[in-house]
Amino acid sequence: MALPGRFCSSTRCWTGGGESISAIGSSSTKRQTGSTATGEGEIPEGVVERIPLLLVGRKERAVTPADVTVVVPTLDEREGIGKVLDDLKQEGFDNILVIDGYSRDGTVDIAKSKGAEVLQQQGTGKAGALATALAEVQTPYVLVMDGDGTYRAADAHRLLAHAIDHDLVIGGRTNGTENIPFVNRIGNWLISKAFKLLFGTAITDVLSGMYLLRTQKIREVQLTSTSFDVEVEIACAMAANGEITQVPISYQKRLGKQKLRTRDGTRILSTLFWMANYFNPVLLYGVITSLAAIPAAGILLWVLYQRFVVGVWHSGYALFGVMLFLLASQAAAVSLVSLLIKRSEQRLFRQL
Repeated sequence: MALPGRFCSSTRCWTGGGESISAIGSSSTKRQTGSTATGEGEIPEGVVERIPLLLVGRKERAVTPADVTVVVPTLDEREGIGKVLDDLKQEGFDNILVIDGYSRDGTVDIAKSKGAEVLQQQGTGKAGALATALAEVQTPYVLVMDGDGTYRAADAHRLLAHAIDHDLVIGGRTNGTENIPFVNRIGNWLISKAFKLLFGTAITDVLSGMYLLRTQKIREVQLTSTSFDVEVEIACAMAANGEITQVPISYQKRLGKQKLRTRDGTRILSTLFWMANYFNPVLLYGVITSLAAIPAAGILLWVLYQRFVVGVWHSGYALFGVMLFLLASQAAAVSLVSLLIKRSEQRLFRQL
């Protein structure tokens, strides 16, 4: 006969009166013995054993530097590349792949002297460097890191800690933001806000130059970017069809000449717009249409002013303003529904 209640020894707990139970963690088991004794180490007949979390555990092992290939895109980075490679080696990263964009300042020689594998990139810009690296990488994860000394190799371990559950882990620059040029800081803020609005993902540093990718997942993405907008394209693809997160990291003063130009901000915004058009067009055009609320408010305020101050009633303008306001309201509602559906899809994706 099954024994009701809960029984505990110094190492285990059991519950009686049930056929199955959800154990702490991800699995459970039911064991019975022919004995009715309840001594230490014995399970009473008809009770279910709860396996402690430490006994169940997670099957996935932690991601280590041996599982990662560090990809360092370079173009005339002689001031910083040596320090970057030394720091990576010190942190246990031995799989280092430097993708050089045909530097003319001795960057390649410095990288080779540090023991790194160096490849000349195909294509142009940072996107070309990443595409070249993905054709060579043999590890399950790829860590992309700029070669200008702005990122700390020690922070890479923070990204590795979340690699199992995510396809993209971005290093969000929360410490040392004063080292980011002001114009780029404003552009990054605007782009990150637009990214959150379009994809419903709370990423505050879409343009970070340090991020960890699951190799298999990024190879499924057909990159079309040709410049620094590759980070935006990757983040959009992972937010739409994968798991993405962000961890805080530090940002140091750049060693060498600044590569990102002001006009690249316009290019990144353009890429963000077209990627949103591809991954979530309903939300994008719903947001654009909802902007009709701005002229609608202006028209209606003007009509009210004319009616109560001047004493003239403009029925045509009033009707037009109301129609615009209704259009904006409906577009906003459609955008909200689209966002909720997208988040539901993401939750379903996680469960599968």
